[in-house]
Amino acid sequence: MKIAISSLPKKPWWSDGIIGYKDNPFMKNGTVPNQNLLIKERLNLIATLKKNKIEVIEFPFPKILEESKFGHDYVFMRDSFISDLNGNVLMLKFAEKKREAETEIVANELEKLNFNLIELPTKKNILAEGGEFYFCPKDKLLFSGINRNTIAGAEYVASFLNANELILIDTPSFHLDTVFTTVFDKQGALSAMIVCEELITKDSFKNLEKISIKLNVHIITIPAKDSIGTDDYLGSLAVNSFCAPGLLISSSHYSDFSVGKKLESLGVKTEVCPVSQFQLSGGSVHCLTNEL
Repeated sequence: MKIAISSLPKKPWWSDGIIGYKDNPFMKNGTVPNQNLLIKERLNLIATLKKNKIEVIEFPFPKILEESKFGHDYVFMRDSFISDLNGNVLMLKFAEKKREAETEIVANELEKLNFNLIELPTKKNILAEGGEFYFCPKDKLLFSGINRNTIAGAEYVASFLNANELILIDTPSFHLDTVFTTVFDKQGALSAMIVCEELITKDSFKNLEKISIKLNVHIITIPAKDSIGTDDYLGSLAVNSFCAPGLLISSSHYSDFSVGKKLESLGVKTEVCPVSQFQLSGGSVHCLTNEL
């Protein structure tokens, strides 16, 4: 497996202070990340991926975005594209207009790597961001949030991936990966779904229960403090994970020790890579990585 990760800008990341987005509670205006810790956390994540036999491809941080006060979200490589893992890449379309420039820049890098690029239609009702998706290639399932995605956008991505089933999950959170993650067994089949039940709708949870019964996979529920959190407090974003066959990489341990024990019983190796300084800008492990 190959993973895309962004390099850091030459100028310290958000050195003039983070600019908040109103739907992202982690982003506080004026916050400046600890640059030394930021660099260490990124290198540790890369080392962990490589240790687990995953090839890391580093995309250069674009000079043009060095000069943009909004361009630092480029490090969240997850959002601008999704791959079918067979040489084809669909370039996505941001609901957050401040990030639109990223798609073209990432597309240029992917072309250099000889990927076949496809663009979303330009219709107004088609929006899709990578943090809203978890794809299960072996089971041909696509889980999608519908906050920054539109339903039409999710359906187009499902068609591109040749998914047999699209499971929409309704959450008030800006991205699905702040409340949910898939878990694969060593053969790459869906083994479990980790979800913050209180932060998705009842109908969405019922749909997950149907998938659980249909495929004989586990649902592991977690409290809000292991996801994005609530209006009263920020969560750890432990659920925002990189998922590969038999492997789950998270930014922190789950608060309930039984979650780790359950994953161990399923034969899933768990790794913890803190990315606290990246989380100041609203992203965690899933956001920083993207399968190629």
